[in-house]
Amino acid sequence: MSSTERPAVADRVNVALIAEAVEALGKPQDRTGLKKVDLVNRALLIYEFVDSELRAGNQAVLCDPEGRDQPVKILL
Repeated sequence: MSSTERPAVADRVNVALIAEAVEALGKPQDRTGLKKVDLVNRALLIYEFVDSELRAGNQAVLCDPEGRDQPVKILL
């Protein structure tokens, strides 16, 4: 599949977003130029990955600019 082709639509879902979610969606859209649908698809894939990893007993950790690990508390 070329970079201009889109995957086939497997399902359509209409959602009503709360104001905070609309704002949160707008920020990465402004930074990346991606479409809302692409951001929502990516967000759901990331959510599934993080949720499955946390349920498996793993932790979420970010590395700060000095190379130190910073544990992240994620509420799912």
